[in-house]
Amino acid sequence: MNILFAYDLSETDNQFVQIHIRLLQELGCEVTVSMDQFWNPTRTYDYMVINWPECFFDWKPNISDEQVQQLNASLKRWKRGSTRIITFLHDEYSHFGRGANLNLLFDLCYRHSDVLIHLGNYSKNKYTNLYPDSQHHLIYHPLYTDFQTDLGKHAARIQLGVTENVYLVFVPGGIRKPDEVDYCLEIYRRLPVKNKQLIFQKTNFLAKPQSLKSFIDLKVWGYYLFHMNKFKLLENIGFLQGFMEKDVLSAYFAASDLIIIPRTDILNSGNILLAAQFGKPMIGSGAGNMGEMLMILGQQCADPQFIDKHITTVPENNPDQIKHAVERYANNDVIKKQWLQILKP
Repeated sequence: MNILFAYDLSETDNQFVQIHIRLLQELGCEVTVSMDQFWNPTRTYDYMVINWPECFFDWKPNISDEQVQQLNASLKRWKRGSTRIITFLHDEYSHFGRGANLNLLFDLCYRHSDVLIHLGNYSKNKYTNLYPDSQHHLIYHPLYTDFQTDLGKHAARIQLGVTENVYLVFVPGGIRKPDEVDYCLEIYRRLPVKNKQLIFQKTNFLAKPQSLKSFIDLKVWGYYLFHMNKFKLLENIGFLQGFMEKDVLSAYFAASDLIIIPRTDILNSGNILLAAQFGKPMIGSGAGNMGEMLMILGQQCADPQFIDKHITTVPENNPDQIKHAVERYANNDVIKKQWLQILKP
């Protein structure tokens, strides 16, 4: 079985693609990972796997008409051959923008796919009706292997300089829009605990401009600086920026008492699995497939539209129970069986 992943691996990738490649190789498949082989194949493949449509044009938000035509022509060429096209439905549309041509990349990949893979039943049920000519299968998000999930809470707090009496709330991932900040702040403010602290992992939109060449730049930076200090002094809220190394990110997960999943209107979040691998209780919006995952793990869903009616309670801390639940849900054997359902003759 020859499988092409239309992708170029890099050192900064998350593990999603790498883990699937390894699992397929363990099933006896020959796996090639190459974007060049997608555009200019030199051999035949039984399957061609697409993950994120943005990667065909280097994740750029501005897509030309010519690029849309180029992708469409390539997908049609693959369809004319014997290769079956598989696409993971990570996202309904791009997180990097909502341009018409960028949206078309997603539509083209989904429309030309023989198989659409879903990370949960919500999107499987929704897209089965939208793309009835494709086969629709579930493959859960695999467990991460490159984080220190056995790091103790006490050791992590020493590493980060967090005192033992603080109730630490951590928001993992890069914030993509103000609504996500508002959602997390609302949850945090409603938590009935004392001496609490909230840390956002990545809020690059609050970062200092690269240059302060004008009065407007200075004014914007001054505005954000004022509000960041106000949040810090009045509510013990911190906003971090920039890339975070995995050992530091592991420490924040391990040190935390609660994880807030900031995504309010997308399909999936790998941070739910990662938080569960650390055995951490969490609260999330429950949007898309995330509600199913949170329910399986026994965690709280708080719908942003009805947050004012949500009774926020301190989640029960059952780390072993959470870890066992996620290991049952998405272990390697489960995912291999899901792949075999797709690859069977």
